[in-house]
Amino acid sequence: MATKIGVISDTHSAGSGRDLPETILDALRGVDMILHCGDLECLGVLDYLEEVSPLLAVRGYEDPLEDGDRLAMTTRVVKVEGVSIGMVHDIQWPGPKIPTTPDGAGLVLPDGNGRDILARKFKEPVDVVLFGDTHEELVMDWDGVLIMNPGSPTYPGRKHKRGVLGTIGILQIDGEEATARIVNLEPSE
Repeated sequence: MATKIGVISDTHSAGSGRDLPETILDALRGVDMILHCGDLECLGVLDYLEEVSPLLAVRGYEDPLEDGDRLAMTTRVVKVEGVSIGMVHDIQWPGPKIPTTPDGAGLVLPDGNGRDILARKFKEPVDVVLFGDTHEELVMDWDGVLIMNPGSPTYPGRKHKRGVLGTIGILQIDGEEATARIVNLEPSE
């Protein structure tokens, strides 16, 4: 049976965390776990999302500290079935640096084998990399590593549009296979 993971980043909730739109929770219902890639701004976001499913996160730039294993400092590797998932807020840090394109919607891949470069970043080989920071959704393959940025559900795009819902990601793990898709939270017309 496959494992369904909700991937979210850049929620930027400076309140209690309960200010996140219910649409986000609705889109995450039915997932087996949630992975948050940072810039949550308050720990209440994690508590609120945990009402839907167990959660692990990495810190963004201004996120608070928390004791325990739920919120990692900079990177973490989560093992699900036969897949190692590397999580980081900004894919540029820690090194090796992997720059984003000027519009934030893509990556400028450095020379060398992507699998090896990413293994140095996470201090072990990974099959999937999840990151945030740019607020731009992205799904791509780099030398056999699936890379996903779920975008931002609350401040989508480079201009961080307010009042418009953005995106989250769904990562499906089946044995040693991983697939990713972006979920647009705005109703289609």
